[in-house]
Amino acid sequence: MGRGVQDLDSWLAPFLAALGHKKRRHWAPLYLRGLLGPSERKSLQPMAASLGLSGHDQLQHFIANPAWDDTPLWQVLAEQADRLMGRSRAALVRDDTALPKKGALSVGVERQYCGQLGKRAHC
Repeated sequence: MGRGVQDLDSWLAPFLAALGHKKRRHWAPLYLRGLLGPSERKSLQPMAASLGLSGHDQLQHFIANPAWDDTPLWQVLAEQADRLMGRSRAALVRDDTALPKKGALSVGVERQYCGQLGKRAHC
């Protein structure tokens, strides 16, 4: 097993524990490896082939299964973010991804700070 796979497995461990269901814990890492893999095609058949699976049916079943409660996953994500930030009162600051616009008629466009321009503008 390569270092990247070990890193992914290590990072996923608390999320997989929160999934509960054994089959979800098995297929979630495979599906993520397929999504993160080098193949440009991210449909199930090419992903299954790149993962060395005999078919794509199991991946199809994993993603098409009835909805399940994702609340435990969001809780783990919040815990991991707190752990990575170093303390509970830390803050993560990121620049926005606002796109400058010429007019004010597009949905969500208003005069506001635009990180790309470094000033207030329609974005």
